[in-house]
Amino acid sequence: MRLRKATIEGFKSVKGREDLVVDPKVTILIGANDHGKSNILEAFRRLNDDSPITEEDRHWDLEGGTPKITWYFDCDASTMEKLQVLELKAEPSEADGPKGDGTTATPECFELNQSGQIVLSKELGGGLVVVSVPLKIPVTNAPQVLELKPRVELFQPPEISMKDDTTLEELSQPEFEYMQGIFRLAGIWDERETIFVENAKSSMRLDEASKRLTKVLNDEWNQGKDNHGKELEWKLDHREGGKIKIEIKDPAISSQYTRPSLRSSGFRTYFLVSMIIYARVEAHPSNSNLYLFDEPGTNLHPRAQIDLQRSFESIADQAQIVYSTHSLFLTNKNYPDRNMVVAKTSEGTKINSKPFTRNWKAVRDSLGILLTNNFLISDKTVLVEGPSDEIYLYYAIRQLKKSGAVDIDLDDFSVVDAGDSSNFAAMAKLMLDEGRSVVAMVDGDLGGQRIRSRLEKICKPKIASKELEFIELPKDKSSEDVFCVQEVLQEVIKKSTQDLVEIGARKLKDGLNLDTAVSAIKPKPNTTLGRVIEDESKSWFDDEEMVSKVTIALRYEDDAQDVKMSSEATKLVNELKMKLGIRGEKSHEEGVFEEV
Repeated sequence: MRLRKATIEGFKSVKGREDLVVDPKVTILIGANDHGKSNILEAFRRLNDDSPITEEDRHWDLEGGTPKITWYFDCDASTMEKLQVLELKAEPSEADGPKGDGTTATPECFELNQSGQIVLSKELGGGLVVVSVPLKIPVTNAPQVLELKPRVELFQPPEISMKDDTTLEELSQPEFEYMQGIFRLAGIWDERETIFVENAKSSMRLDEASKRLTKVLNDEWNQGKDNHGKELEWKLDHREGGKIKIEIKDPAISSQYTRPSLRSSGFRTYFLVSMIIYARVEAHPSNSNLYLFDEPGTNLHPRAQIDLQRSFESIADQAQIVYSTHSLFLTNKNYPDRNMVVAKTSEGTKINSKPFTRNWKAVRDSLGILLTNNFLISDKTVLVEGPSDEIYLYYAIRQLKKSGAVDIDLDDFSVVDAGDSSNFAAMAKLMLDEGRSVVAMVDGDLGGQRIRSRLEKICKPKIASKELEFIELPKDKSSEDVFCVQEVLQEVIKKSTQDLVEIGARKLKDGLNLDTAVSAIKPKPNTTLGRVIEDESKSWFDDEEMVSKVTIALRYEDDAQDVKMSSEATKLVNELKMKLGIRGEKSHEEGVFEEV
């Protein structure tokens, strides 16, 4: 079973009642230092039997009441089967023994709920208790119900020196847990009893395991590439004393292999954390753990933080993860619902479960930054004509991801707008000179043709090497045509116009019927929908100034919920993925972490 919600009351910096909806896979607590993120992680830890709520946990301003935490768990099929064994099968008979008045005793049962959940609770000074269950279960079975809960572990960064080899005996020791992860990742964990004996068969098996390890780790660790895109090669080999050693062939070092222990501190931190987590997840039954991480990216380069997200996504199939961060690079753009902003107020710590509304304003405020995209760290870039194109493209990809129509990691590339068509070629050349791979996405009109023609003249070598490629929208179409639903777009334009009039920024022309005017916003022959919006909207006002396309795009992003993308949009996004070589969201091939 997996945690679905936690309710925290009067605990540490949380004064009132705060409900935290927990993602089935990964939940992210975003916020500045000293705002209560660590306290919320501590609230999760109180689920463990050895972690009571003490008087020190009481909110300092709590008047009356008592600190209390309640956990709500969704039951999967396996959990329901275990509960059914504990269920009261029938009404008690005389054989169950009479009560004092001679009637048959009825066992006391837990409160039933209709949500299909197991609800557990803990208060100050008390143990964990069962609040309600989805089946009629006697209270005498409380110990068996409590055994179904996951173990919660606050993961501490390992404080061990990294060794580059291991014996079979050492492999089972706690300090070699990261090596257990390597063996599992390489697919040789089940062969550990025989693989340490050097012979022709075991040597070949290590060669195969080395190739597997190289493929998976290079897919995860983007920083391993050099400036020419060459990647690290990992090698497992026998050495004297019945040991297996791990070495790395670095494209920057031609004379010898290097060792993991000699890599940078950032690499060692990422590598140790990832391998230890893999080892623990694989060693325990599915869904048996809830892992907590407090600022896991502290010692990691921004790219490594994004790589760590990919590792978390891989292991989250088998264990839930909750982590805190104040880093832009550990927020999740692929799944906005996973991000929660934790903020300190006069009423104690508060949790904003939808910080992505209004263009991520709550996230930007909590991190003290302008959240746009990962242009500063991505070497794969989509260059678009204007800022509204950027917004519509991101929106379309998120919708297609949500429906399962595409598999794209939004952290693996950036979208940048050139500002206008006159700057497009100069911006493209700048990014290409920095060594980026660029896809130029242009409208299917005369302006888009001019941009492409200009780039073909000044960037011939880059086009020949496929460092620069093109995606041209269908003839006479812009982003509004391809990524928007016409009826929704019309409603958004109407609301944007009404807002401008309401605040006094614009004045509609006398006698203008806004509904009639907005109905004219629709595709027209030989004209993009973006151009139609410009031409039509500026005729509505006394000052003949159009409604901002960026304003419309931002409102569309907020108001258009679960809009189905067209086949045209799906085809375009898949073409973009192929031309830029964008990775899928998970950092490994299907099933690579399964026991072999």
